[in-house]
Order: sequence, then C-alpha cells, then structure tokens
Amino acid sequence: MVRIVVDSTSDLTNERIAELGVTSVPLFVHFGEETYLDGVNLSAEEFYVKMEEREWMAKTAQPSPEFFEKAFRSILDDGDDVLAILVSSGVSGTVQSANVAKSHLESGHERVMILDTQTCTSGLALLVEIAAKKAKEGMGLQELHDEIERLSKRTKVFAAIETLKYVKRGGRLSGPAAIVGTMLNLHPIMAMKNGEVINITAVKGKKRMYQKLRQYAMEHGVDKSYPMFFSHGVVPERMEKMRECFAEKFDMKQALFGIAGCIVGTYSGPGILIFAFIEKGKGLTNQST
Repeated sequence: MVRIVVDSTSDLTNERIAELGVTSVPLFVHFGEETYLDGVNLSAEEFYVKMEEREWMAKTAQPSPEFFEKAFRSILDDGDDVLAILVSSGVSGTVQSANVAKSHLESGHERVMILDTQTCTSGLALLVEIAAKKAKEGMGLQELHDEIERLSKRTKVFAAIETLKYVKRGGRLSGPAAIVGTMLNLHPIMAMKNGEVINITAVKGKKRMYQKLRQYAMEHGVDKSYPMFFSHGVVPERMEKMRECFAEKFDMKQALFGIAGCIVGTYSGPGILIFAFIEKGKGLTNQST
C-alpha cells in the first residue's frame, strides 16, 4: 500500500490528517527566541492569538531532513511505499529537506517518491485528499505519483486577505499604502502561479471579495470529479458567508473545509480566506454553472 506524507503547510486539521491516515511533517515557527513545531505544540488558533499579542512577525523554516527521514523509515518498516506530497519549492525549501532525507536512507529509496506540487495551503490539502483516497483504493506508487502530478498542474488556488496590517508588518507593503488600503476597505486577492504566490487584484468590501473569488472559479471551470477545498484563518463566520456565496453557483455538498495554519498565517495574518479546485481539463464536459 502507498502511504502519504505531507508537510504542515497544508490546511488539513490534525483530526482530518488522522482520519486520512496521512503523516504530516511540521515546519518550524519562530516568535522571537521561541520556537514551535507547526501543528504539534502550536495550533492555528494559538498562533493567531500570538500574532495579535506580539509586535514582531513570526518567521518560519522548513522541516529538518531528520523529520522526513523518521517519517519515511517508519512507513518503509511497515512494508508500505511512500509518496511525499509537498509544498511548492517556489515558496519553501521543504522539498529539498525531503530529498536530503531520502538520500540518507540505507535502503528502500525506490519505494519513496517525492512530489513538488507547485502549490500550497488548500491546493496541497486537496491533492492529499485525492491521493489518500486513491491509495486506499489500491493505486500503486508510480501510478499515484503520476496521477497527482498531473492534477497538480490543474490545481488552482485563490486567497483573499482580511487586513493589510500584517503584510505591512512583514515589510511587504509600505506604511502609507497599508493605511490607504485599510481606509478604503481593500482586500488583496492572491493566487498561485508557476509555484509562487502572486497578488492579482484588490477589491473593496467583503461582499465583492466573496463574489470575486467565486468569479475566478467560474472563469477557470471546476472539474466536478473532485471536491473544492476551502479554508480560513480562524474566522468561521466569514467562511460561512463565502460558502453561501459559492453555493449560489456551485454544488457545495462535496466541498471540504480546513484551517489556514501557522505557515500561511505568518504572511497573511488572521482572517485569510482560501479555496482550491481542480481546473476542468480539455475534453471534459462537466462545466461548472
């Protein structure tokens, strides 16, 4: 059987990770001299509280190769194969750490495959959800790797930031620009492109923000063979508003939900809303309405 390893930049909750039988390798989160393991001794809820309390920005670091090596060995010792589905190398060195760990294995290299998904957060969570299901159905290592790699190229991720305060604090926006943006109630919208996070627009007001996010899904076309994945920076009431907006145009019965954790929260602050989907491929006829 193939077992899935993911890193903690996915928006999967610890409860969902356990349900899927997935192994999650944590990244480091630093608050000054304090160091935490994402999702291990620092939950998303605790993280956002600390962000509000501290005047400095949190910093993150990729997992050490030892973490991956331990995860790989444990699975191999059980007689299973490993598919590591990881955050884009364009935003983190996590894939590099996993490859170093693989090189340290005395045996079993051929039973470990590492996939740079070129996506993150909800996009990563969605791919893991799909992979875990296919693995339980009996798909082999090479076939599963190739299938998830193909889907990763069709994975779309969009996100809206609630406040510009943390973007400014992290030095990615000037003070005057943040002040003006806040006064105008502007919400920047970002997307993944070529493995990196880019800012694509900004909209005024939350209602237009929800509608703009939905518009991107409609323009790209959603492959209904797969669920959509939504996550939020511990703002369930706003997530519900976004769900209601999408439900006007999409069937939300199969939608999956998670929490935007410490890693994405480091750059966005609390209140971020994210969603991911598999873009409709050529030759598919299940056009979203």
